[in-house]
Amino acid sequence: MSELKNLSAVLEGGAIPAGYDEKAIGKLSKTYLKLEGRKIVNIYPIRTVMHEDSRYCLYACPIKGTEIDDATLQSIKAEVEMLEIGEIRYDSVQSSGYDYYIIDPDTGRHIVEKGEDRDSVMEISDHYDGIILFTKMVLSPRKAYQLDCHHALVGVEKQPNQFKIETISNKMIGQAPTILEFEAPQESPAVEKYKSAMTVLSIIITAALLIWYFFIK
Repeated sequence: MSELKNLSAVLEGGAIPAGYDEKAIGKLSKTYLKLEGRKIVNIYPIRTVMHEDSRYCLYACPIKGTEIDDATLQSIKAEVEMLEIGEIRYDSVQSSGYDYYIIDPDTGRHIVEKGEDRDSVMEISDHYDGIILFTKMVLSPRKAYQLDCHHALVGVEKQPNQFKIETISNKMIGQAPTILEFEAPQESPAVEKYKSAMTVLSIIITAALLIWYFFIK
């Protein structure tokens, strides 16, 4: 908890400790000070995935309090593990166009207009009281460190229910990096079987051509 208090004090305008990215912290502080009911919370990387060069991380973030208990985290992970990578990617697209999350301040559940799309991550998120799940992405493997986060600032940007959630990378606050392992899409058995067959066919054709060239021609 003291770590959260220290980070909150820094963003409130306190002295920036050695090892912090002073420029990034200054920019983050300006955002933080504009929020109502602002606080620093622990966030929890639940699942990291990749598609081509893009990298994605799905986080669990407390709206009530500042932490999530282990039993709840394990339950969230079990549900998130059932998702296709495409569903996690889609949530990042849904999130990237907005500066805030429209949620009930008491429950953390999403508020959507009639007919508005809800993705699978939102559905799981709304199973948990006072918690929001969201996905962030970077477009290059070289920027994957930006997804290495265990803290975020949270607050109301626009009343009554437009919440700003800004992740704080470990690198930004001088913490040791976490090794992130990104899960790649799994090909279907049919595709793998097809590739295997094509490899065998290619070997047979190459062998036949060599025999023709050296012994028959």
